[in-house]
Amino acid sequence: MSEKKDFYHKIHCESPEYSGATYDVAGLTSSRPFKRWVRGQSRCTVNILDIGCGKGFFLRDFINLVEKTQLRVIRAVGIDLVRSEGNVFSQVSGRYEFVEGSVDGEPLPFPDNSFEIIACNHILEHIFETEYLLREIRRVITPEGIAVISVPNIAAWINRLLFLFASQPLGSEVGTEASTYGFWPAVGQRHLGKFKPAGHVRDFTPRALEDMCCACGLRVEGWWNQSQTPLFPLTRWAGRNMGVLAVVKEDAN
Repeated sequence: MSEKKDFYHKIHCESPEYSGATYDVAGLTSSRPFKRWVRGQSRCTVNILDIGCGKGFFLRDFINLVEKTQLRVIRAVGIDLVRSEGNVFSQVSGRYEFVEGSVDGEPLPFPDNSFEIIACNHILEHIFETEYLLREIRRVITPEGIAVISVPNIAAWINRLLFLFASQPLGSEVGTEASTYGFWPAVGQRHLGKFKPAGHVRDFTPRALEDMCCACGLRVEGWWNQSQTPLFPLTRWAGRNMGVLAVVKEDAN
């Protein structure tokens, strides 16, 4: 574990922009599945957990929009392997708590049924024990809760095109020193040479993500197209990044 933590600590130090990704949070909170979930809540206060919170941009922006609905956030928790410098934790509305720790094969340090909303954005592709984490999400989420789980989409159209030319797909990594392995020189060296590997060890298609959620006791209620593609009917397959909105399966033990 110390080697993994050292790897991510080095990335944070050498690349200040790392873990500072922003998302189309407005698209998430305005989606029909999310609005339907909000309308179905029997209480107006919620607790939120952000797994792999990075610098806190998602949590800050998400809470700002959630509190424009009928819901009020009374507790917000972020957990990550490394506490990132340049974070915006102080801008997170409500009572914020940061927990430093691993989520790869380690239990989430929270009691059962602790959170109404759980976010896990671009974390599954970094860890080995993916099913374990999803089952932990199911354990700590309330029966009426909702989980937002997102990953890169290896089935994106740009990757399908790259496969036709025997190229490595975007977002897939085979080493820890360079991100250009497997790309045609004109593409890899010119556009990808400035990026360092982020530690991706898993690849997902939309169907794989849905199947895994289902196997771990979560039912997919809708999709979040993070790439903001105009091809709305194809959002599950077109964009480079995708997310699911999942709830606890009634028939899960």
